[in-house]
Amino acid sequence: MGRRYCIIGAGYTGLAVAKAYTDLGLDYDHLEATDAIGGNWSHGVYDSTYLISSKDVTEYLDYPMPDAYPDFPSAAQMRDYLRSFAAEFGIDRRIEFGALVTEVAPLDETRAAGWRVELESGEVREYTGVVVANGHYWDVNIPPYPGEFAGKQIHSKDYKRPADLDGSRVLVVGAGNSGCDLAVEAAVTFGNSEISLRRSYWFIPKYVFGIPSGRFDFGSVPVPKAAQEAVFRSIVALGMGSFGSFGLQKPQHRIFDQDLVVNQQLPYFLKHGRIAVRPEIARFDGHTVHFVDGTSGEFDTIVWATGFRTTFPFLRDGLLEWEHGQPRLVAHTFAPGLANLYFAGLVAPRSGAGMLLMNSSRLIAEAALLQQEFGTPIGDLYALLSEPSAEILAGGPELRWEARRGRWLVRGATRLATIRTLLSGGAEPGGRSADAADSPGDAPGGLSVGVLRPLLAAARRIA
Repeated sequence: MGRRYCIIGAGYTGLAVAKAYTDLGLDYDHLEATDAIGGNWSHGVYDSTYLISSKDVTEYLDYPMPDAYPDFPSAAQMRDYLRSFAAEFGIDRRIEFGALVTEVAPLDETRAAGWRVELESGEVREYTGVVVANGHYWDVNIPPYPGEFAGKQIHSKDYKRPADLDGSRVLVVGAGNSGCDLAVEAAVTFGNSEISLRRSYWFIPKYVFGIPSGRFDFGSVPVPKAAQEAVFRSIVALGMGSFGSFGLQKPQHRIFDQDLVVNQQLPYFLKHGRIAVRPEIARFDGHTVHFVDGTSGEFDTIVWATGFRTTFPFLRDGLLEWEHGQPRLVAHTFAPGLANLYFAGLVAPRSGAGMLLMNSSRLIAEAALLQQEFGTPIGDLYALLSEPSAEILAGGPELRWEARRGRWLVRGATRLATIRTLLSGGAEPGGRSADAADSPGDAPGGLSVGVLRPLLAAARRIA
């Protein structure tokens, strides 16, 4: 069709997008900044990492993980799986490794004519559209505190194994999934460790009645959020009981307002006195760390498990609207006012993302096809159903039905465009009827948004 697209990133998300584009016959270049398939799984996790979501909710829908894999595969098994997936569908042959993107900019002021992509090598390419799938677990966040720490500091992304720690006195800052794992690993290695918590967390066990807890996320069933919260609070009650008995404060936020921590080992080690809980850091003084409750301790290494910032250094300022450190997007995918710029994987689901990735990737591919015939950005059409949001946390039911509704809308609009073209007796190149207006509000084949309103109303009723 003379149109070529660019997919940035060959990790868990980027591979799903490449598969969806391949399935629909969309031509694309696949750019990966590193020398390996897998994204964060290849260069951003520690040796002892295991999935926190079970394999049945993490695998791609059309490529199951091997039967021999355990419920929770290791990082090495996940890397092997991703490489196998890419090879099975010929995606690996399309990837350009060592291709760091330094700039993505619209070709003209309308932001609808296509995109200019510049590589670190200085090469410049032009594309019909760009899919940003570079991940959001790479730009590390280390909060500042007064004073200077004289020991070693390392972020969880750069930590690989206990040999990366200097000395036996280890303080882990942050109790997300990585923070809990590393506090346990340090305690196993050195006999004990300490963990600094700025706030309390909801801890979810990996198993409930022998069933991986991620299966309780109702990924394929439309369940009200209040009912989902009740189920997960029951899971926490079964797995934790009283937070105070572990020396932890009960979380004050609602259970879905922040990331859940899927970990049973931290409470176990707390009960055995192998890990001590500290409050937030107040200041540093050499090897001494002072805490906000007036206590202090001597440490050799601080491990920062304090998360990441969402950044896109290759996008020009002003292209995206930001709120609380996240871009405002429609359905976690479309940037308002921008045609043919899509974001994939910019969401933190409560459980495995396998079903989500394939459905959302197919939505992006189908939207790219429709956008070829549509004057207005597809995201702006979708915004009539779903308001732009900077919220990155979401559950399986919400994400699944959001993608389903979007795909239904896109497919319906595509069929209307085809009917309109056939009734008009032909179309100009690009699929627009010869007498179609050039208004940016026109829908495919000259269909106005007004004509699409019954379709929009039906899409609103889905889910």
